[in-house]
Amino acid sequence: MHKRIFYILLLIVLCNSIISAQIFYKHSKSGGFARVKSMGESPFLTDPTDLMINPAFGTTYSNLLFGDLGQTIANNFEAGGIGQFLSVNFNVTKELTVGATLVRKDFQSTLSVANLDPFGIVDETNSAIGTSGLVEMDNNWVIMSSYSLGTHVFGIGISYAATSAETKPATGGGIKADAKQLGFNLGYLGKLTPRIILDLSAILIFPGTTYETPQSSETKFDQSVIRIRGRGFYKTGTKFTVVPYADIVKSSGSANLGDATGVTTTDLPSLFHVQFGVGVSYKTDNFLFTGGPSLGITDEKTPAVSGVSPELTKTTNSFPIWNFGAEWFMADWLIGRIGYKSTTSTISNETVASPTNSNETIYTAFTPSVGGITLGVGFKFSNFFLDAAVNEDVIRQGLNNLGGGGATFAYVSAGYEF
Repeated sequence: MHKRIFYILLLIVLCNSIISAQIFYKHSKSGGFARVKSMGESPFLTDPTDLMINPAFGTTYSNLLFGDLGQTIANNFEAGGIGQFLSVNFNVTKELTVGATLVRKDFQSTLSVANLDPFGIVDETNSAIGTSGLVEMDNNWVIMSSYSLGTHVFGIGISYAATSAETKPATGGGIKADAKQLGFNLGYLGKLTPRIILDLSAILIFPGTTYETPQSSETKFDQSVIRIRGRGFYKTGTKFTVVPYADIVKSSGSANLGDATGVTTTDLPSLFHVQFGVGVSYKTDNFLFTGGPSLGITDEKTPAVSGVSPELTKTTNSFPIWNFGAEWFMADWLIGRIGYKSTTSTISNETVASPTNSNETIYTAFTPSVGGITLGVGFKFSNFFLDAAVNEDVIRQGLNNLGGGGATFAYVSAGYEF
């Protein structure tokens, strides 16, 4: 009797371990920002790019090499592209995964550990000192890892980037300018019950700059950026999943401006953003639909400058924010995708009226300003995949494409499952 109970418990543990490796429904690991863009940039969608926000997804997307070829720089044939990156993630043991990502400054993700200088502290510093002495950061590296304990997966990531510039004149002192950024992200992905999966992540980014000259005290800018995101996946049946989510972003910092007489300390512009919504996911063997409405509030503050301007605030209330996306297999090797996104916002913006007073303007805004429909295709050949967001004007042009010179694919991702 005791042996039978032991074997039953052992079977349950083994089943849980297998489930944890496929914590979401069984699907292709193909993806990238081409897939995300073509499916309306839905926050309710799961994709390999989630690794940049929550490293606990390393278990779901293990043994995968993927990246973005990006977007064409101009409407012609050129090397390079906007938004290119390369990422690899693989199993070290059944429980442990390790991965790395190399990205550029034009990385297309929403705020993640891989994004470089998201609020432009290098430009702020150059503007304050009246020169372009600081070099903008461009190459960022990310190392991430995940570890699974049954149906609970924990992840951690770290990123770092830096630039420097220095002058060494034959006589007198030189100028030294440095920019750096250190980032961390922590994540959890767990199956709480047979019907509920929880996705939690926290991102910390610390950009900073320093500028030194012999004629003045050191100028130093420091900033901290925090993002906390949570999503729940509640499976109501064999095909439907309800997906609530919440997202919080906060940035703040200080500027120490050095001159010949000393250092003046001021606050940097700050931002607080919160967004939450409830969507659905409908999944069959050959079809996936995901999407829903969200509400967002963004509060931006520019600190007062004595004798010049008062504190200025810009508040954006966005509702509804619509994001929908669908994909389906048109053949074993061909996937079709369609998405829709639109946002209606009310914006309150203050501008300078006098050193102590401000004007306020309130207006309605819509994004995107034109369109909203997104299209895409995916190609899968054995373990290789290629995903592309399609320029919808290609379809409207019809036969004119035979002699046209426009780009067919607006954005391209590729990868290999090994």
